[in-house]
Amino acid sequence: MSEQDINEFCQKGGKILSFVSDEKYYAFEVKDVTDIIGLLPVTRLPKTPKFIKGVINLRGKAVPVIDLRLRLGLPEGEYDNRSSTIVIEVGSNQAGIICDKVLDVEDILPQQTAVSPVKNSLVKCFINANNKNISLLDPDILKHNNKEEEECCHVLRSLSQTLTSLLHS
Repeated sequence: MSEQDINEFCQKGGKILSFVSDEKYYAFEVKDVTDIIGLLPVTRLPKTPKFIKGVINLRGKAVPVIDLRLRLGLPEGEYDNRSSTIVIEVGSNQAGIICDKVLDVEDILPQQTAVSPVKNSLVKCFINANNKNISLLDPDILKHNNKEEEECCHVLRSLSQTLTSLLHS
């Protein structure tokens, strides 16, 4: 999400998909969400950061899956029958984000938003809606915090593309 996108969302508002992880409220802009699915079997990958659970086969495409709690530095938790995977667009790729439960699509007005004071953060905007404080997440949630994660995410994207090619051959 570019700074221009953030400012535009805060100035005009928009639609979000809200969800819960670790009893905290989060959201993505609806335009970034491609699917909401249940939890699928994950193929683990060696030597990846702990927050990357592995890949799933989603309609013939290998999609990396991220545990949102771990990506945000929260404690690992148990998932249940209300847990879901939100599939989002990450550049030209997709990523699945595991959350505790999906809540709703909500219309957000500009006066309900505040830009995050921290630049280059996974949280781009804060929203106060329906008595909930919601953190709007950057869809580029795979972005790296350090060189090791950068290399790992590059390998993961390449592997995802290779696995997708193999599924179609």
